[in-house]
Amino acid sequence: MADKKVLTRILIKSLILLFILAVAAGGAAAYQGQRQSRADYTINRYLTLLLENDRERAWSLLDNSEGIALTEDEFFDAAEGKKYSIYASYDLKELEKRRDNNGNEYTDFHVKFYDAADELKAEEDFTLKKQSGRRFGIFDIWKVMGDHCLIRDFKITVPSGATVYLDSVKAEEAWITQGDNPASEVYVIPRLLPDNMSLTIRHPVLESVNTTFDSSAGPLDYSTSMELKDSAEGECKELGVSVLKKLFSASVKSQTNAVDESLEACRKKAENFVRKQGNKFNAEGSTFVSMAVSAFAAEFGEPDYSGEDGAIRLEMKLSYHYRLKKDVTTQSEDQVNEDGTPVETVESVSDTGNSTGTFVMSYADGTWKVEDLDLPVIS
Repeated sequence: MADKKVLTRILIKSLILLFILAVAAGGAAAYQGQRQSRADYTINRYLTLLLENDRERAWSLLDNSEGIALTEDEFFDAAEGKKYSIYASYDLKELEKRRDNNGNEYTDFHVKFYDAADELKAEEDFTLKKQSGRRFGIFDIWKVMGDHCLIRDFKITVPSGATVYLDSVKAEEAWITQGDNPASEVYVIPRLLPDNMSLTIRHPVLESVNTTFDSSAGPLDYSTSMELKDSAEGECKELGVSVLKKLFSASVKSQTNAVDESLEACRKKAENFVRKQGNKFNAEGSTFVSMAVSAFAAEFGEPDYSGEDGAIRLEMKLSYHYRLKKDVTTQSEDQVNEDGTPVETVESVSDTGNSTGTFVMSYADGTWKVEDLDLPVIS
Protein backbone atom coordinates (compact mmCIF):
# COMPACT_ATOMS: atom_id res chain seq x y z
CA MET A 1 0.00 0.00 0.00
CA ALA A 2 2.85 2.33 0.84
CA ASP A 3 4.51 1.56 -2.46
CA LYS A 4 1.34 2.52 -4.25
CA LYS A 5 1.23 5.90 -2.48
CA VAL A 6 4.89 6.54 -3.34
CA LEU A 7 4.26 5.75 -6.99
CA THR A 8 1.26 8.07 -6.98
CA ARG A 9 3.30 10.93 -5.53
CA ILE A 10 6.08 10.35 -8.05
CA LEU A 11 3.55 10.36 -10.90
CA ILE A 12 1.96 13.59 -9.69
CA LYS A 13 5.36 15.29 -9.38
CA SER A 14 6.33 14.10 -12.85
CA LEU A 15 3.14 15.50 -14.32
CA ILE A 16 3.69 18.79 -12.54
CA LEU A 17 7.27 18.91 -13.82
CA LEU A 18 6.15 18.15 -17.38
CA PHE A 19 3.53 20.88 -17.13
CA ILE A 20 6.11 23.36 -15.89
CA LEU A 21 8.48 22.38 -18.70
CA ALA A 22 5.71 22.68 -21.25
CA VAL A 23 4.74 26.11 -19.95
CA ALA A 24 8.39 27.17 -19.99
CA ALA A 25 8.90 25.87 -23.50
CA GLY A 26 5.74 27.52 -24.66
CA GLY A 27 6.81 30.72 -23.06
CA ALA A 28 10.22 30.54 -24.70
CA ALA A 29 8.63 29.79 -28.04
CA ALA A 30 6.19 32.62 -27.54
CA TYR A 31 9.03 34.94 -26.62
CA GLN A 32 11.07 33.85 -29.65
CA GLY A 33 8.08 34.19 -31.93
CA GLN A 34 7.30 37.63 -30.54
CA ARG A 35 10.92 38.73 -31.02
CA GLN A 36 11.08 37.47 -34.59
CA SER A 37 7.84 39.23 -35.45
CA ARG A 38 9.49 42.65 -35.19
CA ALA A 39 10.89 44.55 -38.18
CA ASP A 40 14.18 45.29 -36.41
CA TYR A 41 14.82 41.57 -35.89
CA THR A 42 14.35 40.89 -39.61
CA ILE A 43 16.56 43.73 -40.78
CA ASN A 44 19.33 42.74 -38.36
CA ARG A 45 19.12 39.16 -39.56
CA TYR A 46 19.13 40.28 -43.18
CA LEU A 47 22.13 42.60 -42.76
CA THR A 48 24.09 39.92 -40.92
CA LEU A 49 23.50 37.49 -43.78
CA LEU A 50 24.62 40.11 -46.31
CA LEU A 51 27.84 40.77 -44.41
CA GLU A 52 28.43 37.02 -44.15
CA ASN A 53 27.82 36.72 -47.90
CA ASP A 54 25.05 34.19 -47.24
CA ARG A 55 22.98 35.36 -50.17
CA GLU A 56 20.72 32.31 -50.37
CA ARG A 57 19.28 32.84 -46.88
CA ALA A 58 19.24 36.63 -47.35
CA TRP A 59 17.16 36.07 -50.49
CA SER A 60 14.54 34.24 -48.40
CA LEU A 61 13.99 37.46 -46.42
CA LEU A 62 13.35 39.58 -49.52
CA ASP A 63 9.90 40.89 -50.46
CA ASN A 64 9.05 41.01 -54.15
CA SER A 65 5.35 41.79 -53.83
CA GLU A 66 5.57 45.26 -55.37
CA GLY A 67 7.84 47.50 -57.41
CA ILE A 68 10.57 45.72 -59.31
CA ALA A 69 10.63 41.96 -58.79
CA LEU A 70 14.20 40.68 -58.55
CA THR A 71 15.02 37.16 -59.59
CA GLU A 72 17.35 35.19 -57.35
CA ASP A 73 20.19 35.62 -59.84
CA GLU A 74 19.55 39.37 -60.05
CA PHE A 75 19.63 39.59 -56.28
CA PHE A 76 22.91 37.67 -56.11
CA ASP A 77 24.44 39.97 -58.76
CA ALA A 78 23.15 43.05 -56.95
CA ALA A 79 24.52 41.93 -53.58
CA GLU A 80 27.86 41.17 -55.19
CA GLY A 81 27.87 44.49 -57.03
CA LYS A 82 27.16 46.46 -53.86
CA LYS A 83 29.94 44.58 -52.04
CA TYR A 84 28.21 44.14 -48.68
CA SER A 85 30.59 41.35 -47.73
CA ILE A 86 33.57 43.73 -47.49
CA TYR A 87 32.00 45.54 -44.52
CA ALA A 88 32.81 44.45 -40.99
CA SER A 89 29.89 45.96 -39.04
CA TYR A 90 26.93 48.29 -39.24
CA ASP A 91 24.80 50.70 -37.21
CA LEU A 92 21.03 50.62 -37.56
CA LYS A 93 18.58 53.46 -37.00
CA GLU A 94 14.81 53.23 -37.36
CA LEU A 95 13.50 56.19 -39.36
CA GLU A 96 9.75 55.82 -39.69
CA LYS A 97 6.78 53.52 -39.38
CA ARG A 98 4.14 54.23 -41.99
CA ARG A 99 1.08 52.88 -43.75
CA ASP A 100 0.08 53.41 -47.40
CA ASN A 101 -3.39 54.05 -48.80
CA ASN A 102 -3.96 50.32 -49.18
CA GLY A 103 -3.25 49.62 -45.54
CA ASN A 104 0.20 48.09 -46.08
CA GLU A 105 2.57 48.72 -43.18
CA TYR A 106 6.23 49.65 -43.66
CA THR A 107 9.22 50.47 -41.47
CA ASP A 108 12.17 52.44 -42.83
CA PHE A 109 15.72 52.06 -41.51
CA HIS A 110 18.96 53.93 -42.17
CA VAL A 111 22.11 51.82 -42.05
CA LYS A 112 25.77 52.86 -41.81
CA PHE A 113 28.38 50.31 -42.86
CA TYR A 114 31.90 50.27 -41.38
CA ASP A 115 35.15 48.51 -42.22
CA ALA A 116 37.35 46.60 -39.77
CA ALA A 117 38.94 49.87 -38.63
CA ASP A 118 35.48 51.30 -37.78
CA GLU A 119 35.70 53.75 -40.67
CA LEU A 120 32.37 54.68 -42.26
CA LYS A 121 32.34 53.29 -45.81
CA ALA A 122 28.72 53.52 -46.97
CA GLU A 123 25.19 54.49 -45.98
CA GLU A 124 21.92 53.12 -47.24
CA ASP A 125 18.20 53.13 -46.52
CA PHE A 126 16.19 49.91 -46.22
CA THR A 127 12.42 49.44 -46.14
CA LEU A 128 10.62 46.46 -44.60
CA LYS A 129 7.04 45.52 -45.36
CA LYS A 130 4.70 43.61 -43.05
CA GLN A 131 3.42 40.52 -44.85
CA SER A 132 -0.27 39.69 -45.16
CA GLY A 133 0.18 36.23 -43.59
CA ARG A 134 1.33 35.42 -40.06
CA ARG A 135 3.59 32.77 -38.54
CA PHE A 136 1.50 30.18 -36.69
CA GLY A 137 -1.41 32.53 -37.33
CA ILE A 138 -0.16 34.71 -34.48
CA PHE A 139 3.19 36.37 -35.18
CA ASP A 140 3.86 39.14 -37.73
CA ILE A 141 6.23 38.50 -40.62
CA TRP A 142 8.42 41.28 -42.05
CA LYS A 143 10.44 41.16 -45.26
CA VAL A 144 12.93 43.53 -46.89
CA MET A 145 11.89 45.45 -50.00
CA GLY A 146 14.16 44.66 -52.96
CA ASP A 147 14.50 48.32 -54.00
CA HIS A 148 17.57 48.74 -51.83
CA CYS A 149 19.49 46.42 -54.18
CA LEU A 150 19.20 48.97 -56.95
CA ILE A 151 21.23 52.04 -57.89
CA ARG A 152 18.79 54.90 -57.51
CA ASP A 153 18.69 58.10 -59.58
CA PHE A 154 21.74 57.21 -61.67
CA LYS A 155 22.82 60.27 -63.69
CA ILE A 156 24.14 60.42 -67.25
CA THR A 157 24.97 63.94 -68.48
CA VAL A 158 24.93 64.45 -72.26
CA PRO A 159 24.84 67.36 -74.74
CA SER A 160 21.34 68.74 -75.26
CA GLY A 161 19.46 66.86 -77.95
CA ALA A 162 21.25 63.55 -77.37
CA THR A 163 19.38 60.25 -77.12
CA VAL A 164 20.50 57.61 -74.61
CA TYR A 165 20.13 53.84 -74.90
CA LEU A 166 20.78 51.43 -71.98
CA ASP A 167 21.29 47.80 -73.02
CA SER A 168 19.80 48.81 -76.40
CA VAL A 169 16.62 50.18 -74.75
CA LYS A 170 15.90 53.86 -75.29
CA ALA A 171 15.93 55.92 -72.08
CA GLU A 172 12.66 57.67 -71.34
CA GLU A 173 12.34 61.38 -72.07
CA ALA A 174 10.59 61.78 -68.71
CA TRP A 175 13.97 61.15 -67.07
CA ILE A 176 15.58 64.24 -68.65
CA THR A 177 16.43 67.24 -66.46
CA GLN A 178 18.46 70.38 -67.16
CA GLY A 179 22.22 70.06 -66.78
CA ASP A 180 24.67 72.44 -65.15
CA ASN A 181 24.74 74.52 -68.35
CA PRO A 182 22.03 75.09 -70.96
CA ALA A 183 23.90 73.00 -73.55
CA SER A 184 23.64 69.83 -71.47
CA GLU A 185 20.91 67.54 -70.21
CA VAL A 186 20.91 64.95 -67.44
CA TYR A 187 19.17 61.61 -67.71
CA VAL A 188 18.23 60.63 -64.15
CA ILE A 189 17.61 56.88 -64.30
CA PRO A 190 15.28 55.98 -61.39
CA ARG A 191 16.65 52.48 -60.75
CA LEU A 192 19.46 50.31 -62.11
CA LEU A 193 20.94 47.05 -61.01
CA PRO A 194 24.57 47.41 -59.87
CA ASP A 195 26.00 45.71 -62.94
CA ASN A 196 27.83 46.30 -66.22
CA MET A 197 25.54 47.73 -68.90
CA SER A 198 25.91 48.84 -72.49
CA LEU A 199 25.53 52.56 -73.20
CA THR A 200 24.84 54.24 -76.52
CA ILE A 201 24.56 58.02 -76.92
CA ARG A 202 23.44 59.46 -80.24
CA HIS A 203 23.41 63.11 -81.30
CA PRO A 204 22.59 64.79 -84.62
CA VAL A 205 26.00 66.48 -85.01
CA LEU A 206 28.28 64.68 -82.52
CA GLU A 207 29.92 61.28 -82.85
CA SER A 208 28.02 58.47 -81.12
CA VAL A 209 29.25 56.90 -77.91
CA ASN A 210 29.17 53.09 -77.75
CA THR A 211 30.59 51.68 -74.54
CA THR A 212 29.87 49.76 -71.36
CA PHE A 213 29.79 51.07 -67.80
CA ASP A 214 29.54 49.85 -64.23
CA SER A 215 26.44 51.39 -62.70
CA SER A 216 27.90 51.07 -59.20
CA ALA A 217 30.93 53.20 -60.12
CA GLY A 218 29.12 56.57 -60.05
CA PRO A 219 27.53 59.02 -62.52
CA LEU A 220 28.67 59.52 -66.12
CA ASP A 221 29.37 62.84 -67.83
CA TYR A 222 29.64 63.06 -71.61
CA SER A 223 28.47 66.68 -71.81
CA THR A 224 31.75 68.00 -73.29
CA SER A 225 33.63 64.94 -74.52
CA MET A 226 31.74 63.95 -77.69
CA GLU A 227 33.51 64.86 -80.91
CA LEU A 228 31.97 66.54 -83.94
CA LYS A 229 30.82 64.27 -86.75
CA ASP A 230 32.56 64.49 -90.12
CA SER A 231 29.18 65.21 -91.67
CA ALA A 232 28.68 68.16 -89.30
CA GLU A 233 32.10 69.54 -90.23
CA GLY A 234 31.05 69.19 -93.85
CA GLU A 235 27.84 71.17 -93.16
CA CYS A 236 29.81 73.92 -91.44
CA LYS A 237 32.32 74.12 -94.27
CA GLU A 238 29.54 74.23 -96.86
CA LEU A 239 27.79 77.04 -94.98
CA GLY A 240 31.05 78.97 -94.60
CA VAL A 241 31.82 78.73 -98.31
CA SER A 242 28.29 79.84 -99.17
CA VAL A 243 28.54 82.86 -96.86
CA LEU A 244 31.97 83.78 -98.20
CA LYS A 245 30.78 83.77 -101.81
CA LYS A 246 27.66 85.66 -100.88
CA LEU A 247 29.63 88.42 -99.17
CA PHE A 248 32.11 88.77 -102.04
CA SER A 249 29.21 88.97 -104.49
CA ALA A 250 27.52 91.66 -102.39
CA SER A 251 30.82 93.55 -102.13
CA VAL A 252 31.11 93.88 -105.91
CA LYS A 253 27.91 95.93 -105.95
CA SER A 254 28.47 97.42 -102.48
CA GLN A 255 25.11 95.98 -101.45
CA THR A 256 25.30 96.00 -97.69
CA ASN A 257 21.56 95.31 -97.59
CA ALA A 258 22.19 91.96 -99.29
CA VAL A 259 23.16 90.48 -95.89
CA ASP A 260 20.15 88.25 -95.07
CA GLU A 261 18.77 86.60 -91.94
CA SER A 262 21.33 83.78 -92.05
CA LEU A 263 23.90 86.34 -90.84
CA GLU A 264 21.61 88.16 -88.43
CA ALA A 265 23.78 87.30 -85.42
CA CYS A 266 26.79 89.04 -87.01
CA ARG A 267 25.03 91.48 -89.33
CA LYS A 268 27.14 94.54 -88.46
CA LYS A 269 30.42 92.73 -89.09
CA ALA A 270 29.10 91.32 -92.37
CA GLU A 271 27.92 94.72 -93.56
CA ASN A 272 31.22 96.31 -92.57
CA PHE A 273 33.11 93.70 -94.59
CA VAL A 274 30.89 94.26 -97.64
CA ARG A 275 31.51 98.01 -97.43
CA LYS A 276 35.27 97.77 -97.07
CA GLN A 277 35.70 95.02 -99.67
CA GLY A 278 33.44 96.93 -102.07
CA ASN A 279 35.65 100.00 -101.75
CA LYS A 280 38.66 97.88 -102.69
CA PHE A 281 36.90 96.22 -105.63
CA ASN A 282 35.70 99.57 -106.99
CA ALA A 283 38.66 101.76 -106.20
CA GLU A 284 39.12 104.86 -108.39
CA GLY A 285 41.11 104.10 -111.52
CA SER A 286 40.05 100.48 -111.78
CA THR A 287 37.06 98.50 -112.92
CA PHE A 288 36.15 95.22 -111.30
CA VAL A 289 36.01 92.30 -113.72
CA SER A 290 35.69 89.08 -111.70
CA MET A 291 36.45 87.39 -108.44
CA ALA A 292 36.79 83.64 -107.96
CA VAL A 293 37.47 81.62 -104.80
CA SER A 294 38.47 77.95 -104.71
CA ALA A 295 40.53 75.27 -102.94
CA PHE A 296 38.66 75.53 -99.64
CA ALA A 297 40.07 73.91 -96.51
CA ALA A 298 38.53 74.03 -93.04
CA GLU A 299 40.16 73.65 -89.65
CA PHE A 300 37.94 73.20 -86.58
CA GLY A 301 38.38 73.94 -82.90
CA GLU A 302 36.81 71.98 -80.06
CA PRO A 303 33.02 72.27 -79.57
CA ASP A 304 32.07 74.85 -76.96
CA TYR A 305 29.08 74.08 -74.70
CA SER A 306 29.31 77.07 -72.36
CA GLY A 307 26.77 79.38 -74.00
CA GLU A 308 23.77 80.48 -71.96
CA ASP A 309 21.39 79.76 -74.85
CA GLY A 310 22.23 76.06 -75.01
CA ALA A 311 23.76 76.16 -78.50
CA ILE A 312 26.90 74.23 -79.44
CA ARG A 313 29.55 76.59 -80.80
CA LEU A 314 32.44 75.78 -83.04
CA GLU A 315 35.26 77.93 -84.40
CA MET A 316 36.14 77.21 -88.02
CA LYS A 317 39.10 78.65 -89.90
CA LEU A 318 38.28 78.56 -93.61
CA SER A 319 41.25 78.88 -95.96
CA TYR A 320 40.77 79.55 -99.67
CA HIS A 321 42.54 80.60 -102.86
CA TYR A 322 41.31 83.70 -104.67
CA ARG A 323 41.77 85.10 -108.19
CA LEU A 324 40.85 88.72 -108.72
CA LYS A 325 40.66 90.40 -112.15
CA LYS A 326 40.26 94.10 -112.74
CA ASP A 327 40.88 96.64 -115.47
CA VAL A 328 43.28 99.35 -114.36
CA THR A 329 43.22 102.68 -116.17
CA THR A 330 46.38 104.76 -116.35
CA GLN A 331 46.94 108.21 -117.86
CA SER A 332 49.89 109.05 -120.04
CA GLU A 333 52.10 111.84 -118.79
CA ASP A 334 53.33 112.91 -122.26
CA GLN A 335 50.49 111.98 -124.61
CA VAL A 336 47.23 113.90 -124.87
CA ASN A 337 44.07 113.60 -126.89
CA GLU A 338 42.85 116.24 -129.34
CA ASP A 339 40.80 117.76 -126.59
CA GLY A 340 43.91 118.08 -124.46
CA THR A 341 43.10 115.33 -122.02
CA PRO A 342 45.78 112.75 -121.21
CA VAL A 343 45.65 109.53 -123.19
CA GLU A 344 44.27 106.70 -121.06
CA THR A 345 45.43 103.10 -121.23
CA VAL A 346 43.36 100.21 -119.86
CA GLU A 347 45.29 97.17 -118.69
CA SER A 348 43.77 93.91 -117.45
CA VAL A 349 45.37 92.90 -114.14
CA SER A 350 45.06 89.59 -112.29
CA ASP A 351 45.85 89.15 -108.65
CA THR A 352 45.97 85.75 -106.95
CA GLY A 353 46.63 84.69 -103.41
CA ASN A 354 45.50 82.77 -100.37
CA SER A 355 43.51 83.98 -97.41
CA THR A 356 41.85 82.63 -94.29
CA GLY A 357 38.65 83.74 -92.61
CA THR A 358 37.42 82.78 -89.16
CA PHE A 359 33.82 81.79 -88.51
CA VAL A 360 32.04 80.95 -85.28
CA MET A 361 29.31 78.46 -86.09
CA SER A 362 26.46 77.70 -83.68
CA TYR A 363 24.15 74.69 -83.67
CA ALA A 364 20.69 74.81 -82.11
CA ASP A 365 17.25 73.44 -82.97
CA GLY A 366 18.71 71.27 -85.73
CA THR A 367 20.33 74.16 -87.65
CA TRP A 368 23.84 75.57 -88.10
CA LYS A 369 24.21 79.36 -88.22
CA VAL A 370 27.10 81.79 -88.54
CA GLU A 371 27.28 83.58 -85.23
CA ASP A 372 30.48 85.55 -85.75
CA LEU A 373 33.02 86.12 -88.52
CA ASP A 374 36.35 87.78 -89.18
CA LEU A 375 37.19 88.11 -92.88
CA PRO A 376 40.29 89.90 -94.20
CA VAL A 377 39.73 92.43 -96.97
CA ILE A 378 41.44 91.54 -100.23
CA SER A 379 43.14 94.45 -101.98
